[in-house]
Amino acid sequence: MSHEPFTTAERERFRNLLKLAAESPFAGERANALAAARRLAARHGMTVDEAAAGARAAPRPATPDAVWTAAAAAPFVHLMDWQIYAAKLRREAAIRAARARGLDPEPAPSPRAKPAPRANPARMDPRDHARVLLTETSLRLREIVDITGLDIYQVVGLKLILRTAA
Repeated sequence: MSHEPFTTAERERFRNLLKLAAESPFAGERANALAAARRLAARHGMTVDEAAAGARAAPRPATPDAVWTAAAAAPFVHLMDWQIYAAKLRREAAIRAARARGLDPEPAPSPRAKPAPRANPARMDPRDHARVLLTETSLRLREIVDITGLDIYQVVGLKLILRTAA
């Protein structure tokens, strides 16, 4: 592990990583930026806090990674919570303003997420069709779902019923 101070380019990269870790709306991006900043500081024998303050310290004793990650992320948690809260407030204000301008309220979602299969007298009942496909073919469950229009839970339930009946 080297103990030389940051170069100008490294210092700028470190600052940008901390800014991204504090301001990104994406949790994965924040975590990756913080991890990169931690690696950069560790290469120079510093913690993230020491590197942010510009101080150099002697190598610190090894600590479990999970504990150090939580400690390093702690200063940013409040910022993330505040950003989420502020974004929700902005969204609610925008919706109120739009409704005041005459925006219709959102239509109520339909009780079914997926429309029922089309009733066609020439077509087999989807459950019967799934039963035939399960017993007479080696199709995968996902393929049977696509063919019949049933959801995966209905097909799996039917397969379990057929197993107990056999």
